[in-house]
Amino acid sequence: MPRARALFLAGVLGLVAWQARRLWIATTMETDHAAYWRRRRRSPGDVLLVALGDSLAQGLGAVHPERSWAGRLADAIEERRGVRVRVVNLGVVGATVADVLAEQLPAVPDGWTGPDAVVALAVGTNDAAQDTPVGDFRRDLDALCAALPSGALVADVPDLQRGVVQRRGRVLSAVAREVVAAHPDLRPVALEAATHDINRLLDSGPDLAHPNGRGYRRYGRAFVAAL
Repeated sequence: MPRARALFLAGVLGLVAWQARRLWIATTMETDHAAYWRRRRRSPGDVLLVALGDSLAQGLGAVHPERSWAGRLADAIEERRGVRVRVVNLGVVGATVADVLAEQLPAVPDGWTGPDAVVALAVGTNDAAQDTPVGDFRRDLDALCAALPSGALVADVPDLQRGVVQRRGRVLSAVAREVVAAHPDLRPVALEAATHDINRLLDSGPDLAHPNGRGYRRYGRAFVAAL
C-alpha cells in the first residue's frame, strides 16, 4: 500500500506540474500570437485572406498560432488553389461584434473586396460572456454583414460548453444564423454544430478556455466546408 500511495502521489504531482507548465505557456500566448500574425501579414501572397473576430481568430489556446481557424483556412486555400495566401488577421482578444464593427472593419486593407480575396468572420463568444443584449448583437452583426463583400464567410457562435455562457451563446448563435440568412450573398459557417461535442479535456488549450491545436481542427473544417 505505501508503494501504491507513493505512485499515486507522484502521478498527481506530475499532473499538477504539467498543468502549471501549460498555464505558464498561456501567459505569453496573447503577445506571441499577435506578433506571429503581424509577421504573417507582411508575407506576400497571390490571395488575400482577411480574418475578423476575437481570440479564436488569433488561435489562443493552440501552441502554434497557425493552427487557428484562420491559419487552417489559409492552408486549405493554398492547397486547393495552388497559390500563396497572405493573411491579414485583424482578430483581437476579447473583441465583441461591436468592436469588430467599430475597430476592425475600418482597418481592412485595400483589395479585400477583390476576386483574389477571402473574408472570414467569427465573433460572439465574448458577447455571450459579457451578456450583450440580443437586440444590440443583432443590430451590430447585421450592420457588419451588410458591409462585408459578397462571398464572405460568417460563422455562428461556437458551443461554449458551460453553464449560462453556453445558453447565451446558443441564443446568439441562432441570431447569427438568422442575420446571415438575411444576407444571401454571404456564406454561413456552422461553428456551433462543429463544436457541439468538443472534448473539454483533449481539445482544450493551456488556459482551459480556448481550443488547442486539435480543437481548432473542428473550427478549420467548418470554415473550409463553407468555401
